[in-house]
Amino acid sequence: MALDVEDGLTSELGLQVHTVHNLSAATAAAQRHEFDYALLDLNLGNGERSTDLGLALADRGVHVVFASGYNRNEIREIDDFLLIEKPFRISDVAQAFDLPVTRN
Repeated sequence: MALDVEDGLTSELGLQVHTVHNLSAATAAAQRHEFDYALLDLNLGNGERSTDLGLALADRGVHVVFASGYNRNEIREIDDFLLIEKPFRISDVAQAFDLPVTRN
């Protein structure tokens, strides 16, 4: 699914995308790169959550949106953030980031 999302973000929204598959890689990428936007899967498996990373990125001015299979009422830690419920479309991401879709 991550590759499909990456492809959509690139082809439909014209974004440069940096995809990682676990919390340690995401944390390292956040330390090495400057990002304007972050789409973070909330539950990363093995008990890992991206909540703290999202908070840290937001403190740096990054526009953070979480994605989750859970609904908003089940996740209190991110009340101040947008949440896209899975499954989602690229147009949902575009709307959350207030970006135009560049291609159909």
